[in-house]
Amino acid sequence: MPVFTQEAADHDVIVAADESEVFATYLPYRTWIPRPVAGSAGLVPSSWHPSHEQWGAKQIQNRFVKATGRRMNSKDMQAWTAVRIIGEAATRTNSGSPEKIAAFIKDPGFSIAAFKGQRVTFRPWNWQLRQPVLLSDARNVVSVSPQEGFLHQISELDTLGIDQPETNCKLKQQ
Repeated sequence: MPVFTQEAADHDVIVAADESEVFATYLPYRTWIPRPVAGSAGLVPSSWHPSHEQWGAKQIQNRFVKATGRRMNSKDMQAWTAVRIIGEAATRTNSGSPEKIAAFIKDPGFSIAAFKGQRVTFRPWNWQLRQPVLLSDARNVVSVSPQEGFLHQISELDTLGIDQPETNCKLKQQ
């Protein structure tokens, strides 16, 4: 690997996209010039990590382990967030009506806490959930994005992913 990366152009980080998990795992600690690796190896972005403990996450982690006998992973947190969103909307509207729940969730002021340091919200142009992303290595959360200093005119969370002016995605209003 060091010889393979010897001629690489100057860079600050190596980003590996290796869905088959065959190549990327060989990159950390094996490049010609030591640089952080992100993506499919090294620092991996995810919606949750079992070692996450900030912003009350330790409490939800402990409750989850007690209930299931295992540590919480990204899919578990995504399911919890989805149920939390619907539950919050049903409680606040005092209704089980799908129309009332959807309208409440689509309100620009809607948000929920999700143990990630910022309230999560929806992008009004494509209804994608805005949420911080945990960057972790094999054992621990190393950082939470968005990274400090990346500003946005609407939401700091819109610095992650494709922003409204950059997308062709336009949902039909119903």
